[in-house]
Amino acid sequence: MSDLPAGIDLGRHRDFEGRELGQWLRRGFLLLLAAFVVAALLDAFGQEPATTTASGPGGSLTLTAPSRVRGGLYYQAKFEIHATEPLGAPTLVLDSGWYDETTVNTVEPEPAGTTSDPGQVKLRYPPLAPGRTLVVYIDLQANPTNVGSRDAGVSLYDADRPIARIDRTQLDFP
Repeated sequence: MSDLPAGIDLGRHRDFEGRELGQWLRRGFLLLLAAFVVAALLDAFGQEPATTTASGPGGSLTLTAPSRVRGGLYYQAKFEIHATEPLGAPTLVLDSGWYDETTVNTVEPEPAGTTSDPGQVKLRYPPLAPGRTLVVYIDLQANPTNVGSRDAGVSLYDADRPIARIDRTQLDFP
């Protein structure tokens, strides 16, 4: 026993006598961390896109986008506008959740006009003939400081006439 450095007690430092609770707390923390990693691998924290469709008089609107995103994540929203009647001014009306605390990188194709109302952004496109489909891609990035649930619904209008509406929320993780 004289080979031990000063202050070392084999029972306490090697055999952890009197420190069993600390060992179980460390094991519990590692188990919690492993569960968090497995949940992330199983896509519990976002990125998997979901598709929603709404239709009305004159056409239909299909949205494919994730409803849960992580901070810093680049993701894409795909809007498909299908005209069953002539649409003179197909307009996507995006709720504030699409733009608040989110970086919009690109909108393709570029809209013919963009306007905004309180809490909404409107993207107007050229006329669409019956049977035609317009596909709009918006590339976004979730800001890391944006945490919580946001209203990210979208409506399709023909000028001022409502055609279809998709109500959805987006949950942003840190």
